[in-house]
Amino acid sequence: MIKRVEINYRGIFQKTLAKKIGGDIVMIAARMGQVGFSNGRYSDAPERNGIPCKYFAFVSPDLSEEELEAECGAKLDIDEANISVVLDDTMVKGVEPWAWHGVRPINEKVVPYGHMLIVSRRRPEELVRFMARKPFPYYLAILEGEASFAGLWVYRDDLTHERVLGALAALDPQLLSIEAVKGYLWDKTHEQHRVDTAQQAFESVRHNVHEVTPAQGIDWPYEIPKLPKWNEFSEGVVVKAVPREFQLGPKGQSRNQLFKRGTTKSQRPVVRFDLCTKCTLCWLECPDECFDPTPDGYYDVDYEYCVGCGKCAEVCPVQECIVMVDELAFEDNRSPWEHWKQDPEGYVRWAEEKKGKHRVLPNVVTGTGGRVVEVEPVPVGGKPKPAARAGG
Repeated sequence: MIKRVEINYRGIFQKTLAKKIGGDIVMIAARMGQVGFSNGRYSDAPERNGIPCKYFAFVSPDLSEEELEAECGAKLDIDEANISVVLDDTMVKGVEPWAWHGVRPINEKVVPYGHMLIVSRRRPEELVRFMARKPFPYYLAILEGEASFAGLWVYRDDLTHERVLGALAALDPQLLSIEAVKGYLWDKTHEQHRVDTAQQAFESVRHNVHEVTPAQGIDWPYEIPKLPKWNEFSEGVVVKAVPREFQLGPKGQSRNQLFKRGTTKSQRPVVRFDLCTKCTLCWLECPDECFDPTPDGYYDVDYEYCVGCGKCAEVCPVQECIVMVDELAFEDNRSPWEHWKQDPEGYVRWAEEKKGKHRVLPNVVTGTGGRVVEVEPVPVGGKPKPAARAGG
């Protein structure tokens, strides 16, 4: 018997966190007399920033180490997952597992009555509404918390690692027992707060597991490409060049139209066109060329290419003109500029509703989180001018 665990994470940003979880699953399982090993999909290069990636852990109570590795070690992906861990809840909108080999459902590998463990502060129904409908029931467990960007170069030690281990013990005691988890953490660190954190996550997740029925979820909107078999290749293969565009205008960028990285983002930019000064900085500075010049001099956003890096919001000189907003606040990738042109006042109301009144500003030191500030909505046309002073 083999228990398969996949850990879905964002490349670079959560690489170290996923690796620690996968490795410790193996170490704890060994304490329980089981055999295990872990491996991961390539994701430690700068160009993998934010791209959904996976780490794997395999555990067996009755196979030898050689047998387990022979069975599971040669694959770059797994066929099925008993538990699927999701470290950033925005990945429920889909992931790109193979250099944009289609947008795939986050729950694609989950087996009947298997578990999905998602780090989130949302209710189950808020997450399931983005996920593909399965023909069988499975379970969704919520580990309450924010996405921890504990990455390759900066590790944010916010105890997410310990909390996930405790949560896994709650979902499958045969995979990991909570006593084995706590014993391992104590022997490894001699820090009681890490042991206590795992216990707290264990108790919390036990009461936060929900069955997802075949009636829940959505019909997956993306076509899933199928790689041709070896005997289906033609004698001569032509790889078409990337089409280039040199006319500036809607969809007139020279980007690779076959390389859409929209599921890379956990936030997306919301633009207030009525505040825009047409300075061109968002268009010039966007590393993925997702801003399209429009006939009236503004810049539309193609969210299928946007990776949510936040560069546009950083360089925009107008306060509140471009604001990064949680990706799960949006249902689709429709053009914001077209929405604004059709209904300017309605678009502004929509934009302010999405943005809300709170902004998360990153700290100067990378990996130390951010601070939350409250702002006031900006009316159509910009902030009102201050009243003139008496006698002025």
